Amino acid sequence: MGLQKRRSRLNKAGKFTVGIALIFEIILLVHGLTALWQKQWPDLGLSALAMATILVPWLLHYLANRVHLKLPPGFVMAGVVFIFLAQYLGEIRKFYQTFWWWDIFLHGLFGVLAVLFALYMLQSNLKKQGQLSKARFTLFLALLSLCFAMACSAAWELFEYMGDIVLPVKMVKGGLEDTMSDLFSGSLTALLTAAGYYFLWRFMHRDKTRI
Repeated sequence: MGLQKRRSRLNKAGKFTVGIALIFEIILLVHGLTALWQKQWPDLGLSALAMATILVPWLLHYLANRVHLKLPPGFVMAGVVFIFLAQYLGEIRKFYQTFWWWDIFLHGLFGVLAVLFALYMLQSNLKKQGQLSKARFTLFLALLSLCFAMACSAAWELFEYMGDIVLPVKMVKGGLEDTMSDLFSGSLTALLTAAGYYFLWRFMHRDKTRI
């Protein structure tokens, strides 16, 4: 019983996060019903897809508590807001077409967030072995977080591609050029974030940084 209580308290999503998620879902539901009334099938598909994906951070939050995995503070909120920016403002409100930099901005932000979240989870859930120097372990964390962020960027592109196949939407707008520029943007910001973390750590521990 005590272990179950500790697990349930490991990751929490406050009332403010719940409220924001509900507001976003209501906005998407209203837009979806309007699209249904006007027989705008692509918009209806995008609304349904966005409503479903906003639930993904909550699913990850639930699974993390089940397996006793510590998530970064604000994980659910960041996920919900990011999905709203990408799906509602980007796809439905046409920010991708209105602002040329919107897609690059989101993929760059995604790269940064993915590295920060991975670093937090690795630091919180992995333990350094006695034979491994702290500097080498920090380098390992930075490299693993970079790989995680790049994998997430690739998964995002797969999500957009599958969305175009399954639903009457067009999220992949520029073909190979769009995909590669998105991957480059996310990977570059992930690399800079991971490198910044490692070299900042070495600077702060320069008296005892030995690989």
